[in-house]
Amino acid sequence: PGKITGFHSPGGLSVRLDSAIYAGYTIPPNYDSLIGKLIVHGRDRTECMMRLRRALDEMVITGVETTLPLFRELMTEPDIINGDY
Repeated sequence: PGKITGFHSPGGLSVRLDSAIYAGYTIPPNYDSLIGKLIVHGRDRTECMMRLRRALDEMVITGVETTLPLFRELMTEPDIINGDY
């Protein structure tokens, strides 16, 4: 819970964010922890990973803790990059 003080949604070809959040939105204390879902599409895994990295780098949510740092870090892990998980 908390107030989102800054928000920038990623964009681009085959990048979609399903969310209703915005800068100034207050997340209620009894909320579903999924405040947004980032979806990318591509011709193959390599293209999807490239688009996902870019989208994660473009996405900004401030004022509340998010899992963005975790997912950015996961995108650098060799096992994730190679699909060995």
